[in-house]
Amino acid sequence: MTAAPTYIQVLLPVKLRWIPTYYADMPLQAGRRVCVELGRKRYDGVVWRTLERPDLPPEKIQPIVAVQDELPRVTAEELRFWEFLSDYYLCTLGEVYKAAYPLLKLRSEQTAADILARLQQRLARKEEQLAGRHGERVMQRLSAERDALQAQLAACRAQSGSADKPGRPAPGKPLVLTAADRRDAYLPVLREALAAGRQALVLTPEIAFCDRMEALLAPEFGQQLLVFHSGKTPVRRRAAAETLRSGAPAIVLGTRSALFLPYRDLGLVVVDEEQDAAYKQTDPAPRYHGRDAAVALAGIHGARVLLGAAVPSLETLLNVRLGKYDLADGPAVAPHAEVIDLAAERRKNGLVGTFSRKLIDAVRQTDGPVVLLRGWEKPEPLQEEIAALFPGRDIRVLTLNALKREGVSGAALLAVLQADALVSRDDFRADERAAQIVGTLCQFAPRIVVQTAVPARFDAARGTDALLDERRQFGFPPYTRLVEIRRQGSGEVVGRHFLPRDRSLAARKAALAADLPAGTYPDVDPLD
Repeated sequence: MTAAPTYIQVLLPVKLRWIPTYYADMPLQAGRRVCVELGRKRYDGVVWRTLERPDLPPEKIQPIVAVQDELPRVTAEELRFWEFLSDYYLCTLGEVYKAAYPLLKLRSEQTAADILARLQQRLARKEEQLAGRHGERVMQRLSAERDALQAQLAACRAQSGSADKPGRPAPGKPLVLTAADRRDAYLPVLREALAAGRQALVLTPEIAFCDRMEALLAPEFGQQLLVFHSGKTPVRRRAAAETLRSGAPAIVLGTRSALFLPYRDLGLVVVDEEQDAAYKQTDPAPRYHGRDAAVALAGIHGARVLLGAAVPSLETLLNVRLGKYDLADGPAVAPHAEVIDLAAERRKNGLVGTFSRKLIDAVRQTDGPVVLLRGWEKPEPLQEEIAALFPGRDIRVLTLNALKREGVSGAALLAVLQADALVSRDDFRADERAAQIVGTLCQFAPRIVVQTAVPARFDAARGTDALLDERRQFGFPPYTRLVEIRRQGSGEVVGRHFLPRDRSLAARKAALAADLPAGTYPDVDPLD
């Protein structure tokens, strides 16, 4: 008697507004890996769910090509995380799956599966040899070789294991850290997570921040620290995934792509520099924000959350106001910079080319190293100005991105020549960006000087409470949710929608996604 077919929906790594249905001759649970055909092309898919009744006539449903038991299963937590990203950021599940399992990752998994298959073949041949008649010394050698192969197989299977640990209740509210020594506060909670046998994620906005954080964490945690970002080799990234999949206690340090790793028992999530715009994925979909996605991932796993920033984002500070987050260090004190009003200096003949006379005096009075940040200035003319004004001084010139990427060591003065170039858009986020830029600069030098044509924007006296009150008054985020409709290819904004943060939000977002003009896409919570 032929078994009744099992009807399943299978996620494919392609942009589809629907999830294809297939059938199999055996029961298949969500997360199992299968090979299927769509449009005469084969795909590695993931079982999304089992259907009691298919939504198509059975004769129109294709069978799966194969069950890929050699590939690790996708956990229930991963599937829930993908569903959150798809729903919140208005993209398809296939686009999320493709981001979580890009082609290089799939190939890496297949390589691991091939290694497993070869070990199985070698073990089978060794068992055949042992079945023959041999002398005692040969039997001992063959037995030792068989035992070694069995141990290798057991290790590989443990790394690709699929046992899910039960979820745990979320341990309290996310905690926001703003103190200058906040990174030192990460160490004891990371130790606690490892001591409890759980896994931890430390997220940074860019690889350069990862490198600096690695210098802090590596001496403390050694081989239990797994660094994961695009700068690491596929072999290193696969090894990190296999360690997590095995359930071993470990700390992952990475950029936002580390959110898609197969955590088995995530107990702690740390998001450092949570305010940084680099956490926002712009292209391709899913266009998610790494900080918000990390908080959602922590909720799925029942993990503790720490958010660190000298000047937290207004989204985070509003959550503190609303009681959703706790602030560890009391009210945040805005970092201070010496602000030079370029317009005022120009009126009183206080400018010498790019430099105000005040900045010239500050540089000349500084004994230690000086770093200048340029924006619109051209490098060669600027170097000529520096040589004329400060003969014999070794003054380093960087862009803001280079400063964040490379860092500086031992700078006594860091000056911004034209700070308005760093706040490229004059929109409702400009003042917030200015405060966050000053907060970033204060991490690199004890004295910060900012030249600007809009001094009020960089005035530390305008605290976050004033910025939040302005946003509320005009109905801007974080009191609303911004969804921009952008043109495919160019990214040009063709529509902006400020949606209320109430129970109607999900339905309003879905309505926008359902009524998109041709050749456009939605960008939820855009930052640029």
